[in-house]
Amino acid sequence: MPKLCRPGPMISAILLLLSLSSAFGQVQAAKLYAQDASAPSRTESRENIESPRYMMRQFLNVMKREDVDGAVSYIEFSRRLGSSRRHLLTRQLFEVLNKKGQINLAVISIEPDGYQNDSLAPDVEVVGQVAVDGISTPVMLVHVQVEDAKVWRFAPEFMDQIPALADKIKQSDIEANIPPVLVQYQFRGIKAWQWLGLALAILMASMVSRILAWFLIKGINFTSRRFKIYLTDEMLKGFVPPLRMLTGLWVFDIALDHVDLNLAVRQTVQYGTTVVLTFTLIFLALRLTEATMAMMRLSFDKQGRPGAAAMLPPTQKGLKTIVVVIGIIFLLRDLGFNVTAIVAGLGVGGLAIALAGQKTIENLFGGISVILDQPVRVGDFGRYGDIVGTVEDIGLRSTRVRTLDRTVVTIPNAEFSLMKLENFERRDKLRWTSTMVLRFDTSADQLRYILIKLKEMLIGHPLVMNDPSRVRFVKFTSNGFEIEFFAYIRSTDWNEYLAVVEDLNIRIVRLVEESGAGFGFQGAPILLSQDPEVLKQRQQEVHEKIRQLENLGGFPMPLYPQEWIEPRTDVLAFGNMKKDNDIGSG
Repeated sequence: MPKLCRPGPMISAILLLLSLSSAFGQVQAAKLYAQDASAPSRTESRENIESPRYMMRQFLNVMKREDVDGAVSYIEFSRRLGSSRRHLLTRQLFEVLNKKGQINLAVISIEPDGYQNDSLAPDVEVVGQVAVDGISTPVMLVHVQVEDAKVWRFAPEFMDQIPALADKIKQSDIEANIPPVLVQYQFRGIKAWQWLGLALAILMASMVSRILAWFLIKGINFTSRRFKIYLTDEMLKGFVPPLRMLTGLWVFDIALDHVDLNLAVRQTVQYGTTVVLTFTLIFLALRLTEATMAMMRLSFDKQGRPGAAAMLPPTQKGLKTIVVVIGIIFLLRDLGFNVTAIVAGLGVGGLAIALAGQKTIENLFGGISVILDQPVRVGDFGRYGDIVGTVEDIGLRSTRVRTLDRTVVTIPNAEFSLMKLENFERRDKLRWTSTMVLRFDTSADQLRYILIKLKEMLIGHPLVMNDPSRVRFVKFTSNGFEIEFFAYIRSTDWNEYLAVVEDLNIRIVRLVEESGAGFGFQGAPILLSQDPEVLKQRQQEVHEKIRQLENLGGFPMPLYPQEWIEPRTDVLAFGNMKKDNDIGSG
């Protein structure tokens, strides 16, 4: 179990959050609370000026100046309210939004008609929440007609709830129980007691995040053991910083609700927390990517697939790049930037790159396919399309094959992945087929004897599989009687296979000689032996052995029962100096 990091980095991170918030917030505040509220920016379109976001931006500017008269024009009051009552309600609205309002300009619509795909009425828009005593009240705008234009204003339904919300805030006002000196003094818009509350929130976030992160690591470790997922201590240690930061931000956000910062400061802190949270999630996603690639590498090593493991480093880099790009796009969106143009630009750029490097991309994916699927590996001998040779290298762009002529053929991976790949190294056994022809002067008894002895030879050879091991008289040819062999050799080594075939061929020649028969071929002499008496004697011995088989119950052919095969299985010697069994004996 990795040791959790000290609370120092957590405090530093939260302090960095606040410093970033202050710096970034000043820039945003310049936009949100620009002093010139009446003059719209030249860069803003007509849609932006008429949108709910623009209306809220201008209202927050007015609220920051505490301009009650200017704020009245942003509110749709009930007609029964008088001027004094409207001013009082506006001041209460300032107080409610400043203390308990939660408004994020980045998520408010920039379209003149607002969001049309929500569950609200077409002329109603929700732009935030007011949370008091655990109850959230939506901040609603309404689209109303004013002279010849439609504008967004605070809805009467929302304004009717403001007095009750203001009373609840006064009843739970924490400043009533705080020494006045801590309320009077402030720095950068934050009162002294609020600075103390922020410090306490940071300390609490640091301590609680340490405990929660410990439990989370314990849970991950238990889950990995439960489901037999191999995670090293180094992997687990990498998850500690982002998990601590996430839990710390969560605790800090909860504690921040009790500090009663004004809306401007909360907006500033919100931007800072958004930045820190996004980068924390990016960091966590990168750690997950590294852990996944590490587990896949271990899996490939156990499976004996080093080629597939070689693809993991470039894959990891590509995934990390995608994570960072997506994270930055989401961050820009959360900060209020229009990411549509950015995404469209990335799409056009990606399309241009894809068109320009189409072949390269095809070869890249072809190489990934070959490496992951592994129809062949480096060192495998086989037939690849029309090429026979040994694979020397599988790269991201091409595969190199050493042919039998010792030349090197480079095949683009896009073509190689579509080829018919015949991998000779994956064979579990080697097939042997052959034919031989016996002369026409071979008698029926000699033919039976030769077939039986050839069958004994195949099932008796230790490197020839019994099933199937066929030796059959198949047809008559112009040169004699044709006998066909079919069997599988128990070997995947080509040199050993050739040694077995050579051994079988020599046994066949000796068997034919001992039976007094001869091989038939065009122009063959009638007699192959120089001593007719020896040949005649061998033929007589064969006839006697056939008569003995008939007297003992007949021939095992043509079906060769299992009780005849079993005692004759693997009885021949091969590969040593031991003398073979007498193949000529009955």
